[in-house]
Amino acid sequence: MFPIDLNLGFKVFYYYEGFYFVIAILVAYLLAVGRVRRAGLAVRLFEDALAWVLLGAIVGARVSHFVFWDLQSVLADPMSFFRFWDGGLSITGGLAGGVLAAFLFYRRRHADFWAYFAAASPAILAGQAIGRVGCFLNGDAWGIPTALPWGVSEPKFGTLVPGFVRDHLAPSQAWVWSVSHGFTDPSATTTVPLHPTQLYEAVGDLLLAWLVIRLVRSLGGEDRSFAKVFWLHLGGYSFLRFALEFLHGDRDVTVWAGMTALQIGLVAFAALSGVLYLRVGRRGTLASG
Repeated sequence: MFPIDLNLGFKVFYYYEGFYFVIAILVAYLLAVGRVRRAGLAVRLFEDALAWVLLGAIVGARVSHFVFWDLQSVLADPMSFFRFWDGGLSITGGLAGGVLAAFLFYRRRHADFWAYFAAASPAILAGQAIGRVGCFLNGDAWGIPTALPWGVSEPKFGTLVPGFVRDHLAPSQAWVWSVSHGFTDPSATTTVPLHPTQLYEAVGDLLLAWLVIRLVRSLGGEDRSFAKVFWLHLGGYSFLRFALEFLHGDRDVTVWAGMTALQIGLVAFAALSGVLYLRVGRRGTLASG
């Protein structure tokens, strides 16, 4: 565990997650460029799309965060939406926003979006996995208490960087949540053991990347139905997040059948993705991939 409080002198960013996100983006970019090149696609066109994809990802991540977790804050202070450096980025929303931006970009350039997505998909999933490892180190997206041997106790305080000393000014959200729910003694400096849901998701992302790679390799010869990769990636990830939300300590209030609004949306999209995956290649634009 290494939650960072980044001290820039004029401002301290508590539990700064941007450091881990930058690493995830860089690794995903390097992996994706290699895969795009090996697929025989235009690397320059892929790189031209990146700025729009990142912008779409940031906007999507902010919208998803406020809609599902912090709506009252943005209603009280609409300008808080633009202060992304204060935290509040949803991986689910970021994925949706980035994919939408990429689709619009490649459609405008009359390029094959499905082929580019198929090439980059494993790299995107690797980046998502690294991002979740960053969440684990930072103490975000924590799980509910567990007696399993791999349960992880989240620290109360972050480490001030530079200086590498404990910053006792701001307790972590995981610690506050655990204390407020009666799981952790207020005098403790760590929480009770919690499910490492961040690492569960990281492993799930890597398994999904492996499935995507196998699928891409099977789509050789005349079978160019690359839209299958799209629906496997997004549908598989949606189902993964749907299942893991039951173990999240920071999940939103339930609205129906023990599920949050986010979970209902995720499982509905996963089901739709499954149907569309099976229909790829049968008609219309789905046939061309």
